[in-house]
Amino acid sequence: MENTVKEFETILDEQDKILDLLIVKQAEMKSAVTEKSWEKLSEIIPCINKIYEEFAEKDSVRDCLQDNIKSAELKSFSEKITNLRSKLLKCKIENQALTKYVNITKEFIQGIVENALPQTGSKVYSNKGKILHPQPQSVVVDLSF
Repeated sequence: MENTVKEFETILDEQDKILDLLIVKQAEMKSAVTEKSWEKLSEIIPCINKIYEEFAEKDSVRDCLQDNIKSAELKSFSEKITNLRSKLLKCKIENQALTKYVNITKEFIQGIVENALPQTGSKVYSNKGKILHPQPQSVVVDLSF
């Protein structure tokens, strides 16, 4: 049982370090998106995915260990668990903010494209009877003038 408690503590410490790294990478990703640095973004996304997979792996081990530890022993880890939860919440808030930024930007650009290149107003249906929304046509803009 003592080995389980020590392993649990080790997993919590590892998850804490992983979340610290994830927070740093999220900040880099936010910076890359707002600066429109697509190359940097394409490098960061696989890194974030790898970090997330590592965290999920550790979390499943932590969950199994936590089931084997008595609640009285878990109380000694309450500060570490609270710290992890706060970091997870920070990651979630950053993700939501970035998603909102991307969605607003997407809607803005889509509105410009729709105004610049109005599509036909008629509805198009799929072979299953569902309405298909027209997609904007591809446009190439020559800025060499």
